[in-house]
Amino acid sequence: MSKGSQTKSSKANVPRALPLPVAVPKWPFLLADIIFIGLGYWISTLITGPAEQWHIISILVCAGFGAAFAVAPFYFEYRAEAKAVEIAQLTTVAKEVNKMESVAAQIAEATERWNAVQESSGQTAQLAEEIATGIAATVKEHHEFMAKAGEDEYATLKLEVEKLRRAEQDWATTLVGQLDLVYRLERSAAASGKEPFMQTMATFQSHCRDLAKRVGLVAFEAELGVAFDDEQHGLLDNEPKPADAAKVTETRLPGIRLQGRLIRKPLVSVA
Repeated sequence: MSKGSQTKSSKANVPRALPLPVAVPKWPFLLADIIFIGLGYWISTLITGPAEQWHIISILVCAGFGAAFAVAPFYFEYRAEAKAVEIAQLTTVAKEVNKMESVAAQIAEATERWNAVQESSGQTAQLAEEIATGIAATVKEHHEFMAKAGEDEYATLKLEVEKLRRAEQDWATTLVGQLDLVYRLERSAAASGKEPFMQTMATFQSHCRDLAKRVGLVAFEAELGVAFDDEQHGLLDNEPKPADAAKVTETRLPGIRLQGRLIRKPLVSVA
């Protein structure tokens, strides 16, 4: 895993930080607390005999105000922090709502695309049905034509087919010779050890084989290190048949398939 992906995953796993605590200055409240406690204490020092009712009430009022001012800053801090947490949660909810709206828009867009694909598929199916109907009609007309054709016409068609086959054979032989020549050049480049020449010839051979594949001609090489098999491998004309334990060490010329039909086995060297 790359450092970038590790950083992203670690950031995704880190929990969201809570809002910073709100600090309320406590010294004014503590000063007021001390003043009220001191006032209550001063009133208590004025009692010389039995305590009167206003003495007790004053002391209780001073004690109440002192306790209230002692608790007030912590209460205000709690209220401020609770408000900050609520605002942070509302912000998070708003972001999630925005994300859900974006996802809903993407779903709507995907639905429109799916409808367009279905409509296109229906048109394609209709077109395919029309093509199939036309092909069926053409085949029927062809059968009727062949049924009405005489022996002379049949012989002429047969001759033309043979000419086409011979032309195809000649064309395939020429193209196979060109692919063999390119393969020998590529092998020579590989033996030279010059990297630019090797890359150039490998690219050139790949382009030539791609062009040949377009007309159904496929060149392939034998797997190295496997046991020699007469059904899968071939030898050059001047080479004797190898022993049973012989293994393929090199492809001298690639095998050729034309329209899926094997026309030449790969010619190999064995050891």
